[in-house]
Amino acid sequence: MSSSRVKNGSENLLMDLFNYGVSNVQPRNILKNFIKIDKAKIIVKNNAYSKTYENFKNVIPICVGKASVDMGNTALSLLKNFENEVSEGVIVVNKENFKKVKGFKCFSSGHPIPNKNGLLASYHIENKLNSLSEKDLVLFFLSGGGSALLPYPSANIKITQKVSLNHQLLNSGADIKEINTVRKHLSKIKGGNLLKMSFPAKVHSFILSDVIGDDLSSISSGPTVPDETSFDDAKRILRKYKLWNDIHKSIKEHIELGILNKSLETPDKTNKVFLTVENTLIGSNNLCLKSIDSLCKKKKINSKIWKNNIEGDVQIIAKNFVQDLKKKNYKKPIILISGGESTVKIKGTGKGGRNQEFALHFLKNIRKSCSNLKFTLLSAGTDGRDGPTNAAGAIVNNKSLDLIINKKINLEKELENNNSYQVLKKIDSLVIIKGTNTNVADIQLLMIN
Repeated sequence: MSSSRVKNGSENLLMDLFNYGVSNVQPRNILKNFIKIDKAKIIVKNNAYSKTYENFKNVIPICVGKASVDMGNTALSLLKNFENEVSEGVIVVNKENFKKVKGFKCFSSGHPIPNKNGLLASYHIENKLNSLSEKDLVLFFLSGGGSALLPYPSANIKITQKVSLNHQLLNSGADIKEINTVRKHLSKIKGGNLLKMSFPAKVHSFILSDVIGDDLSSISSGPTVPDETSFDDAKRILRKYKLWNDIHKSIKEHIELGILNKSLETPDKTNKVFLTVENTLIGSNNLCLKSIDSLCKKKKINSKIWKNNIEGDVQIIAKNFVQDLKKKNYKKPIILISGGESTVKIKGTGKGGRNQEFALHFLKNIRKSCSNLKFTLLSAGTDGRDGPTNAAGAIVNNKSLDLIINKKINLEKELENNNSYQVLKKIDSLVIIKGTNTNVADIQLLMIN
């Protein structure tokens, strides 16, 4: 959290647990469990599954997503004893996590809104993949954020038009799967289309999930995964959120053309390009929650994985959390562990993020229903960033609402304006950390005393 206020014991404990959970889904700590090098062989292991790659003339590591820097450094460390050639790789990462990595062409791209740097990165990857043969092996390391970081609009769609639509989708309240369905059908890379570029080279994709339920086709819009959604689905989603009449003519025309011409559809599982690829899930939100719960048990702290795979509007989630607390009499003290990815419908012009808004809605609801409850709540993004702010989230307790009232802050008005950041800043309750080089959605830790 911000450094100007001294944290109390509960806050310190929750921050320690949060940091531990994040460390258990950082590539530097987990990739070694999946990749082994034996001279000229690359062996990928995942529980009982094992795949050996050998007799390849060339290996190309490509890293896309918020964890790319960590993935690139770790991949090179693992490949240092590989006897065959490792070509210059590619890293595409958000500005906050950008660092140059030896052996890679590195791109600082836009997130959550795509930019021209991401388009240049897409061109570079396309040129690299188009030159490959069946004697080449691509190690593709994918993490959250890849949808925005690697934009490549379909023909006749300009990146500015796609950026505008992406902004509309993010503000509409659509969930990540719905947003990605639309993105896939406006892209030359997403929805399995990357494999059209790399075919006939072999591809092994290592995927760090930021999507609830770990649907591989939704993580960064599934560039190496079959797509079962359609142009019809994309149109339905745009109509559902009342965006269809507001989007650019070229996007409408492309979707309508795709509905009529099935050859333009994203490749499904029957497409030959999927004969060349293997996809391995290496980390997820649920893995993060389990590691936190295990540490609590090890330290003999009463804990429970309370709610996982959380999705939906922050206002509804906060209300449901409080209703559950009111119904159930948990043995205290206890730490209730939750995780997922909520959404916020943007109505105002304020500054904030979903974790920050969730914390304030939780405070508002807890005062109405459980005013005597003593608690500390941490809600934060595992990537270290919550919305377009420098905060990862928020940490509040049963005294936080009194602070808001004492500072004469109109909480209802500020929430209506989506201005959670400024409210939390005034009561010194922001969690501000550096980029974590990973991303498996959000964590909520609730300590009840």
